[in-house]
Amino acid sequence: MKKPSIFTLISSLLFLASFTSCASSNQKTITVASSEMPHALILNNAVRPIVEKQGYSLSVKVLDWTLQNDAVANGEYDANYFQHRPYLETYANNAEYQIIEPIVAVHFEPLRIYRGKATDNAYPSKTSTFEICNDISNEIRALELLRSANLIEGYELDTNGVPINLPSNITLVEESLLAASLPDYDFGVLPCNTALTAHLSADPLLPGESDEVADLRANVLAANTKKYQNDSEYRAKIDCLADALLSSSVHDYIQTTWSQVIMPYQKDLRKGE
Repeated sequence: MKKPSIFTLISSLLFLASFTSCASSNQKTITVASSEMPHALILNNAVRPIVEKQGYSLSVKVLDWTLQNDAVANGEYDANYFQHRPYLETYANNAEYQIIEPIVAVHFEPLRIYRGKATDNAYPSKTSTFEICNDISNEIRALELLRSANLIEGYELDTNGVPINLPSNITLVEESLLAASLPDYDFGVLPCNTALTAHLSADPLLPGESDEVADLRANVLAANTKKYQNDSEYRAKIDCLADALLSSSVHDYIQTTWSQVIMPYQKDLRKGE
């Protein structure tokens, strides 16, 4: 039998060293799929320095929101950060997604009332005119906000869950047009990203969604809980990332950067597995 040459032995050792180094690098890299605003900014600007101090590197990929649960389910990414729990629960109805669960809540993107043509000190009333978003989810959230603030009496839903018989002072507007048409109404109820795009500042004196809504709709870090239970290295990664997202520095970053438009809402959702 022909003995391997020195060159062959050295090449083999270099290959094994490279493979070991790569494996070690992967074990110390936390990969997260996220939306761009504000999720990737929070991860890159506030979370990265914290996890690096714990010996991890952070790799953040902005990914279309329709792909992110797939990406965590099939192991392309360790976790994702883009959604609230009601959205995640729609995926949990499928067996392949039941392993993806929320780990921590991080921030809340509230619907708020913004001034349109109303004067600076004006407060909305039942006679004020309001524009609200015309997609059903945001429409119902806006109506609930107005109802809870005693600015409308109530509203009805048809058999398909669509609001009907709206008060005459409420106008449904396409989301992309809300900011431009705001001066046509006394007030508007705008989703968070719409307000950010239009560079609107939140007025804390005007109503916004309550903490009860925030608890339900806060955006969460989601991960593979099956791996979390059975893989100690994966669990260490996720715990490091979760603890960073719950830190006071992340809280302060969110509060300072988006003053009331986006709000910190940090809550540990780990179940002690």
